[in-house]
Amino acid sequence: MILRALVVAGLLTQAPAQMTRLPQFENDRAVSWKSVIPPHTESTLHRHDRYRTIVAIVGGDLTLVGADGKKTVVRYETGKAYWQAPMPSGEMHKDANETGMTIELVVIEVK
Repeated sequence: MILRALVVAGLLTQAPAQMTRLPQFENDRAVSWKSVIPPHTESTLHRHDRYRTIVAIVGGDLTLVGADGKKTVVRYETGKAYWQAPMPSGEMHKDANETGMTIELVVIEVK
């Protein structure tokens, strides 16, 4: 009864959703992880220095937000694979899921 009252009163809440990176494998040639990107979450500012393949397990529209605030929407189609080159020197971005659906991507990065 007390637990139900706390939930109803909003005093017992779940932690906000966060992006997660689940390691898949790593060897001397490549590293792989699965990114689970819940709705309305964003990563920290980062860059990609290596060639990589991205496989959309659960696709969606991912917004890349540059350090200057410029937004670019990348559509990942479920079941498709994408090849991406390293980012230009000095460029950084955040990944933001501005949609209402979770996006799941497997990344395979060449060392």
